[in-house]
Amino acid sequence: MLLSDFYRPFCLLYVAFYGVKCALVRLAPYLTLGLCLHSVFFVHSLHAQTVTGPPMVLKPSSLLQETISGSVRKELPTYLQSDRISGETNLQIFLDGQTVIRRGDVLIKADQIDYDQVLDLAKARGNVFINAAGNTYQGTAIEVQLDAFEGFFTQPEFFINRNKMRGKGERIDFIDPGNFVLHKGEMTTCKRKPGPNWMPDWFFKAEKISFDTEHNLGNAQGASLRFKNVPVMPLPAIDFALNSARKSGLLPPTVGVDSAGGLEFIQPYYWNLAPNRDMTFTPTIWTSRGVRLLTEFRYLEAITPQPPFQGVMRFDYMANDNLRDSRRWAFQTSHNGMPYPAFAGGALGLSYNINRVSDDNYWKDFTSTDSLGVTRLLSNDMNVSWGKGFFTSNVAVQKWQTLQDLASTSNYISPPFDRAPQMNVKYSRANISGFDFMLDGQFSRFETVRLNNCLTNYLNCNAQRAVGQAQVSRPFVSPFGYFTPKFIMNSRSYQFDDALSTSGQTSASVSVPTFSLDSGVVFERSSQFLGRAWTQTFEPRAFYVYSPYRSQNFLPNYDSGANAYNFASIFSENVFGGYDRIADSNLVTVGATSRFIDPNTGAEGARLGLAQRLRVKEQLVTLPGESAAKAGLSDVLGGATLNLSPKWALDSTMQYNPDSGHFLSQALGGRYTPGSYRVVSASFRNQTNTSGVPQSRFVNVGWQWPISDAWKLKDEDLGEGRGLGEGRWYTVARMNMDTLRNQMVESVIGFEYDGGCWLGRVVKERFQIAENLARQKLLFQLEFVGFSRVGTNALGSIRNNVPRYQHLRLPATTPNRFGNYD
Repeated sequence: MLLSDFYRPFCLLYVAFYGVKCALVRLAPYLTLGLCLHSVFFVHSLHAQTVTGPPMVLKPSSLLQETISGSVRKELPTYLQSDRISGETNLQIFLDGQTVIRRGDVLIKADQIDYDQVLDLAKARGNVFINAAGNTYQGTAIEVQLDAFEGFFTQPEFFINRNKMRGKGERIDFIDPGNFVLHKGEMTTCKRKPGPNWMPDWFFKAEKISFDTEHNLGNAQGASLRFKNVPVMPLPAIDFALNSARKSGLLPPTVGVDSAGGLEFIQPYYWNLAPNRDMTFTPTIWTSRGVRLLTEFRYLEAITPQPPFQGVMRFDYMANDNLRDSRRWAFQTSHNGMPYPAFAGGALGLSYNINRVSDDNYWKDFTSTDSLGVTRLLSNDMNVSWGKGFFTSNVAVQKWQTLQDLASTSNYISPPFDRAPQMNVKYSRANISGFDFMLDGQFSRFETVRLNNCLTNYLNCNAQRAVGQAQVSRPFVSPFGYFTPKFIMNSRSYQFDDALSTSGQTSASVSVPTFSLDSGVVFERSSQFLGRAWTQTFEPRAFYVYSPYRSQNFLPNYDSGANAYNFASIFSENVFGGYDRIADSNLVTVGATSRFIDPNTGAEGARLGLAQRLRVKEQLVTLPGESAAKAGLSDVLGGATLNLSPKWALDSTMQYNPDSGHFLSQALGGRYTPGSYRVVSASFRNQTNTSGVPQSRFVNVGWQWPISDAWKLKDEDLGEGRGLGEGRWYTVARMNMDTLRNQMVESVIGFEYDGGCWLGRVVKERFQIAENLARQKLLFQLEFVGFSRVGTNALGSIRNNVPRYQHLRLPATTPNRFGNYD
C-alpha cells in the first residue's frame, strides 16, 4: 500500500471535522478534493527525497488530561458526524441519522441534533446518549451548551463513573461540567439485570439530588433509603461523598444491643475542619444507662516546610450513668512531632500520651464499647527528645493511673513507679577501625503511691537512680560465619528518701562488668525434601557470657523483670530486663538452626531450631521473692516453622525440662489458606510447672469461609477485595477458650452475605472482663456498596478479631474518564 493511500482517510476526516468547525459545509467537497490532491503530491515528493538520520519515533504527550479547564475547552475543535448534514454558514447545522458531536471530554449521540453555532447550543432528540468525562446519561431529549455544559435532560438515566452509581429521574439540570441536579430521582450501585420488572435491591430516592463531581460531594433533599423496596430510614436532608473523601455531616447511625447498656442508638456527626484537621461528635443513647457523648479531634501536618506532627484528642462523658448512678468520663490525648527539626544543629521532638478516667470501675463498664478506659494501667507520659548525628537525648515524665478491682482483693495490682522525671543520653558509633562503641546514661526520679514506704518495705522506696553503661565490641564477619567479643560496664547509684528496711542505707552504688563472646557458622548444601529442591543450611551458634557477682538483692526493683525464655533472650548478656538487676553469669549457650530455602525465590520453607544453656555456677542475683537459679543445664528450647506450601503454615515452640521430664511450655499454631476468602487458623498454648501440673491451657480458633461451598458454587475471579461472586454466604469467627477452666474467654461469631451491590453482616461478641463478669453485644450492619453503611460496626469487630480476614469490598482506586471512554 502506498503512503498516499494510507494518508487519504485522514484527509477526509480532517475536512469533515474542521470543515464543519469553520461552518464551510457547502464547500467541504471541494476542500476535500484540493487538500487530498495536495497531500498526495506532498507524499510523492517525500518519496523522491533521500531519507537520512535516525528514524522518527513517537513521543509521550500529556495532552490527554483528566480534567479540561474552561479556557482550554473553548479552544477545542468540534467534531461532527452524521448520515446527513445541512445548515447555514456560521449559524446553524442540522444533523440527521446516527449523529455524533464531540468536543473535548463531551460526546453526544442521538437520532437528530440541531447545533446553533452562535449560542454553542446543541439540541438532541431520540435515543440521546452523553458521555461527559466518563459519566454517561441517556434519555429522550437534551439541550446543552457545549462549552459551559449548561442545559437540561428529560427522562434521563445516568451513570457516575467515580463511584459506579447509576439511576434515573424526571429531569437533569446541568449547571457546568462538574455540577448537575437530578429532580425526582433515584440512584443505586446495583447493576441492571435483564427483565422489564427489574428493581434494584436498594436505592436512594429523593425529590432533589445535587452532584458536585469536581469536589466529590452530593446533597439530597426529601430523601429516603429503601432496601428490598422497604424504607430503611427517612433522610429529609443529607450530604454525602461520591467517593471515600471526607465530608462534613451526619454519618450513618448505628443500632445495637449491649448486655450492659441495653438497646443502643449512636448518631455520629463528622466535621471536616480542614484538610489536616477534623472532629467527630458521637452521641450514644443506652436504654439502661443513659446518654453518652464521645468527642474526637484529630490533626496532622506532614507538608514541608512546616515541621511534621500528628495527634488526637478524645473526651468521653456521661452526666449520669445509671449503671453506677454517677458521672463518668474519660480523657485521652496523644501527640507526636518535631516542633523544631533544626534546633541547635539537631532535631527536637515532642511527644505525649495522656490517659485518665473517672473511676476504678471504668475498665469493667466500657470495655465492650469504643470508649477509652479499656485497660487497668493507664500511662500518662511526656517526652522531649533531641538528636544530632551519633548523639541522642531525651527528657521524659511518666505517671500512672491504676484501676483496681473493687469487687476482688485477689485481683489487686501493685501501682508502678512514676518517673518524674527521667533523662537519657546516648552516644554510639559503629565500625571505628572495626570496633563498635556505645555510651548510655540515665537519671530517674522514682515515686510511688503505695501504702507504705521504704522504712517498712524496701520495695516501696522513693529514690533517685543514676545509670551509666559503656560497651565496646569487635565483630569479625565473613561469608561463612561471625565472631564477636564484647565488653560491657554497668554502673548505677541510688539515693533513697528514707533508709532501707533491709540494710538501713540511704544510698547505694553497684558496678558490674560483663564479657560476652558470640560466634556462629553457616553451612549450606543442596537437598531434596518432599519432591522439591531446597538449599538447606546448618547454622550452629555458641554464646558465652561472664558477669561477676555483685550484691544487689537488698535494692528496690524499679524497672527490672525476667526476660521471657525464647530464642532471643537465651543469647543475651543479662537474664533480666531493665537496670536494677544485672545477673551474675557464667553461662554457655549452644544452639543450632537449620533452614530450607527455595533456591529460585529465596523464600524460607522451613526453619528448625534447638538451644540450651549451661550455667557453670549458681546465679545469686534474683528478683524480689524469687529463688536463686541453680547451676547445670537449663531447659531445652525448641522451635519449628513450616511454610512448604502457600496453603499451609505451621509454627511451634516448646520448653522442655530434662530434670522433671515435663514440657513447661508448649505453643502450636497453624493456618490453612486454600484460596481467597478461605482461611482457618488455630493455636494451642499450654503452661505447666516442673511437677507437670497444668497452669494454663488455651485453644484459639478463627476462620473465614464461604458457606456457599456446600452448594458447590464456582468462584468468580473478580479481583482482590471484590468477593467471590454475588449471592454467597460467609461465616467468620474467632474463639479463645480456657480449656483448663472450661471457660470461653473471647468469642466473635458472625455471618456475611454478599448481595453484589450490598453486604449484610450479623455478629455476636462475648468478652470475659473479670471473674464472673462478661460483656455481650449483638451487631447488625448493612453496607450499601459505594454509598454508606447502616447499623452497628460489625465490620470493625470482624476486622479486629478474625485473623487474616479479607474484606469483601475494598475501596476501589478512583477511576479516570478514559476507563469509560466512548
